[in-house]
Amino acid sequence: MLSKNPKSKDFLFQNSKQKGQTLVIVLFIMVVALTIGVIISNRFIKTLRDISQSDSSSRALAVAEAAIENILLVPQETLEDYVNYGNCGEDCVLEISKEPGYRARADVALSFAGASNDPYSIKIEEGDIYQLFLDGYGSDSVVNVCWDNNSSIYSSYIYENAGLISSKIYVFNPVGYSGEENGFLEATSLYGHINCFLVDTVGTPKLLRVKTYNEDALMYFIPAEGQSIPSQGILIKSVGRSGDAVKVVEVLRTAGAAPEYFDYVLYQKSEDSPLSNRNN
Repeated sequence: MLSKNPKSKDFLFQNSKQKGQTLVIVLFIMVVALTIGVIISNRFIKTLRDISQSDSSSRALAVAEAAIENILLVPQETLEDYVNYGNCGEDCVLEISKEPGYRARADVALSFAGASNDPYSIKIEEGDIYQLFLDGYGSDSVVNVCWDNNSSIYSSYIYENAGLISSKIYVFNPVGYSGEENGFLEATSLYGHINCFLVDTVGTPKLLRVKTYNEDALMYFIPAEGQSIPSQGILIKSVGRSGDAVKVVEVLRTAGAAPEYFDYVLYQKSEDSPLSNRNN
């Protein structure tokens, strides 16, 4: 006969209960360890991905800038022909391939800046001077100069008349100007812009030099009806690619411009006198 021992049954029950608790603890530890492992793996993979993306981004930017440098070595006349004929062939492509998996390519597009009857816009930083070329613009017309913030504008219109190079100064504050008195005129609102003034293109137009005060300004040069803003140079746009990264670099190649101090060392003594570096 089997002996009935209540203590033996209690022992078996407690032993099974302890084993069950141990299994739960082991499973819990495994889940925690797996979770920590997944988190660490995800962070590691993300770090590797970020490094790879950063590397591709650097390569894309480097090849885009290198393509710009190559184009800047090409003569101006050749670049103008490329724009006119719409094709610059191998000069507009730069491809770099080294070890397996390393490949970077840049494609360059060329266009004239300006050379259109559309408004020409450019950002001028406070205190800087931008020189707008006007060779070929019509005489006895106007150029509209506009901007939309609180900058004050100094501009010098350079022209030729009877063989003499002369200048005419235009100085304007924005509409509703409330700063210190400076003797500038107040602009007017035109063409959907807050501030505008007109430059009369007397004589044979050469240059319009514009300087901003108080703030940076996005300037708009709007030609008169039937006129076009002459070419301001060649806009070089380089698109670099490496992996999934894409970087764009733009450079405007222009003719030489007079330095900033030009407007402070030359004087216009009268309407019929040439520019001079003597004020008497």
